[in-house]
Amino acid sequence: MRTGTGQRASAAAVTTVAALVLFVLGVFPLANRFTGGHAAQWYRHALILWVVVGGGLVLLLLGLARALPGLVSGAWDTASAAVLRIPKPVFLGGVALVAFVISATLTVVCFGRQPHNADEVAQLFHAKILLSGRLSLPADPNPEFFGMDNMIDRGRWYSQFPVGGPAVLALGVALGVAWLVNPLLLALTVFPLYGFARRVHGEATARAAVLLLALCPFALFMSASFMNHVPVLFLATTALMQLAVWMDAEDSRTANRAAALIGLALGGAFAIRPLDAMSVAGVIGVMQLTRLRSSAVHVRSLGVQVVAGLLPVALLFIVNARTNGAPMLLGYDVLYGAAHQLGFHPDPYGTVHTPLRALMFASKYLLQLNVLLFEWPVPAVGVIIAGLVALRRPTRWDVFLVAMLFVQVVVYALYWHDGSFRGPRFLFTALPAIVLLTVRAPFTIASITRGAPHLAAKLALPVFVLFAWLAIGINDSMPGRIRMYRRASPVGRVDPAEVARAAGLRNALVFVNEGREARNLHYLWALGMSRGNAARIMVSASSCAVRIAIDTEEAQTPERMTGRLDRIVLAAMAFDAKPPSPLPRVCIEDEARDDAGSASFAPFFPANTIGDDGRIGGDVVYVLDLGAHNEVLRERFGDRTWYRFGPLATKADSVPRIMPY
Repeated sequence: MRTGTGQRASAAAVTTVAALVLFVLGVFPLANRFTGGHAAQWYRHALILWVVVGGGLVLLLLGLARALPGLVSGAWDTASAAVLRIPKPVFLGGVALVAFVISATLTVVCFGRQPHNADEVAQLFHAKILLSGRLSLPADPNPEFFGMDNMIDRGRWYSQFPVGGPAVLALGVALGVAWLVNPLLLALTVFPLYGFARRVHGEATARAAVLLLALCPFALFMSASFMNHVPVLFLATTALMQLAVWMDAEDSRTANRAAALIGLALGGAFAIRPLDAMSVAGVIGVMQLTRLRSSAVHVRSLGVQVVAGLLPVALLFIVNARTNGAPMLLGYDVLYGAAHQLGFHPDPYGTVHTPLRALMFASKYLLQLNVLLFEWPVPAVGVIIAGLVALRRPTRWDVFLVAMLFVQVVVYALYWHDGSFRGPRFLFTALPAIVLLTVRAPFTIASITRGAPHLAAKLALPVFVLFAWLAIGINDSMPGRIRMYRRASPVGRVDPAEVARAAGLRNALVFVNEGREARNLHYLWALGMSRGNAARIMVSASSCAVRIAIDTEEAQTPERMTGRLDRIVLAAMAFDAKPPSPLPRVCIEDEARDDAGSASFAPFFPANTIGDDGRIGGDVVYVLDLGAHNEVLRERFGDRTWYRFGPLATKADSVPRIMPY
């Protein structure tokens, strides 16, 4: 009895401390205190929205519940009973279909079924490499024309990412529907999330959780991408469901089967995103330790779990050995070296990652959840905090969910890169915990209140969701976010296949003008600069200065690598210290070309075809437009008709067209 009381007291202490930390990091704008307001520049606007709109909505709910308690209570009971009466297969199938359809629609409407950042591009091309029957391609003889961030192109040509992510995408690429892979995986995540939530919190919470996931903007927009976070979400949620089965297992067969599935899911996640997999595995492992003390069946099943988990990990290690040179060496370290690893040290771009910077990252990610997670008029982290404070007798599963969220936050705070893409993407793997903590909050608050607050708490979740999806005239809503994405990237939605069809291209070479900064970056890569050193040069001086320094280096010391970084930086800084007037002709030409129009190379690079010889080929080849340097391709592609994509045909156009070279 004392043991049980002590455990409950410990659990209550954990949730109370968690609520306090979440407030300091995720509601109070701590990140802005460290950055002079730059980390979350939107915070003041969001605070006004939360106080005025969110506060008004809460007051309206309280007033409605006080004025019409019978009507509100009856409507809630009727709606709840109707949802719970739906047969489970029909309910889950319907929710999964909703998640799939919305995410797939967003992929088309907002993003044109095209990749929009370097991670997506690199993994799509890597998927094509795998489908060509290779783990990597031979390095291209003209890498500067195909260079992309996150691609290793020295010695071998492949992406920095563990092979699991590209392998998942390869299934979609092979069928010509790579853009549907992540929407499908989000839909499939509905089933293990339901299974886990039902076992640990009951049927009502489980149904509410999967409905919230299917209508979660963060989940939907991330799944409308080619990012590898989505398959890891599915695998991590599968591991959680099987953990719940394993914890309740009373016989060896059930325990062994659940353990094997936990191992396979975590091992598969490791082959895609090792750090996320280890974070989830650590929390699951601690939870399993609490069960081992009283069950020999569970102890023996861990051997099955380890063996099952090592199968996908072994495949990753074999691929690493054949591409990166060592089983445990990841592509990230091949491309960036030790500077890529966790901890406090200079990052690949020369910025020192410090404990204060890590704390700023943790705060920034949690602050972003308030807005981008659900698009609610109230802070999402604030809802979680309210639920934790209201918990009177937290269970071990409540502590587990809190731990899953906090481990993910801490681990990625220690990582030097700012992981923001359609939301705090580094917290995406913790989405099952985040969704369940959010769903639990109104139930928990309702359980300790009476009268109007009790009824208002029940209504809060569906009302917030409806507001987020139906507030058409408000930018801080789902319709507003869709408008933002559509307005932001018309060039990014360009479909290379449609461009080629519309222009009737045959045996063509298309130069894509991505802008002078991109050109400088690729010139630096062609001079042998690492990704990190090239990025440091780019921020050290103006574009014109960097271009002049590059041209000077190529003309004077084309073969001398020693000291190249220092020479280019010093030359660029010297140019900016006393810039000539007028500017050199090459800088004027660079500006004029960009003023005429530019385009993103992101959709075009993975649209290239890999020939039987492992070289880029096919009917249409897309390369970066590097100006006069393009002439080095005459010998290789001189038999093709050359085109440019980048200049706008008229000033009224928003998207470039194919034009003769």
